[in-house]
Amino acid sequence: MFVTTADPMLEPPIITVNTVLSLLALDYPLHKLACYVSDDGCSPLTFYALQEASKFAKFWVPFCKKYDVQVRAPFRYFSAKPEVSTASNTP
Repeated sequence: MFVTTADPMLEPPIITVNTVLSLLALDYPLHKLACYVSDDGCSPLTFYALQEASKFAKFWVPFCKKYDVQVRAPFRYFSAKPEVSTASNTP
């Protein structure tokens, strides 16, 4: 899978980072998946954002697999509203 970016002002690094983390957390055999990032703008900001994302991925990917997280993009996961119980026996 290729993730491309060129300008950090038009394509914020947080979007690129969330895309990469989502790909890494896919429920897919690791030996069949590769993620390549092409930064045509050679942005230091994107580079450092991806360095930090690689550190976060060491925790995020196992967390997604352990708790069967369906929304794999961290931005979406942490901004989601908590689910409300719809049990019929509520007082």
